[in-house]
Amino acid sequence: MAIADDIVARLTGEFLDDAGDRLARAQLALNGLANAPKDPRPLLLDLAREIHNLKGAGKTFGFPTISLVADRFEEYLGASADAKPLPVAELQRFADALVDIVEGGRNPDPDRTAAILRGLPAFFEFDPDTVVGRPGRALVVTRARTLGHMLARELANCGYRAQTSSDPFEALRFAVAEKPDVVLSSAVLDGMAGIDLLRALRTVRPTARLPVAVVTSFDAGHPELAGLPEDVPVVRLGKTLSDDLARVLTEAGEQPGG
Repeated sequence: MAIADDIVARLTGEFLDDAGDRLARAQLALNGLANAPKDPRPLLLDLAREIHNLKGAGKTFGFPTISLVADRFEEYLGASADAKPLPVAELQRFADALVDIVEGGRNPDPDRTAAILRGLPAFFEFDPDTVVGRPGRALVVTRARTLGHMLARELANCGYRAQTSSDPFEALRFAVAEKPDVVLSSAVLDGMAGIDLLRALRTVRPTARLPVAVVTSFDAGHPELAGLPEDVPVVRLGKTLSDDLARVLTEAGEQPGG
């Protein structure tokens, strides 16, 4: 046991050292972006590369919060890359959150993780000042990037900002940590069926009351929809998508805590 603990401690130390080096390189890119270069693309690429590598390594070495923050960082970077001027101060907040975790040397507990995630910036493609109350938060789980973008736009029109994920296991961790206002999942995912993900969310205490819905083009009775709880609404891809989504969001807002 002592040998195993020593190996784990050594690997953790190596990961933290590597993460510190990656964040130092990311900071160099951020410093360069703060100088408003004529062509920011090389620096954005450097920044994206370091954050993407952190995202993949965090959960492997027992730091799932690093992966969650890096995932949000990556999403924000992709959404804001064409903004003029670049929101460098907001990008810096992501980097600072990652540095704090690495320097702390341990993964934050769930409450601290939720607080960190809630404190991160969000890039809106709509004016949040036009939304009554705070913008809603939606988790979209789909392996199709185009579908994720389409749902994010639909959600933005309804006053929600979307966090997308293609990994159902990562989505489950994210939902437990951040407790979004609604979860939308494709029926077909990699590694776990969308129906199984939604059922898992229903059985885990922190997410048992989260509003959920499945997004699909399958007809009722399709094998991929087997086991779907009767009270889980279906958002159908096609001409009724906007109406179906609006109904789901309306019902989510009417639930206790919504």
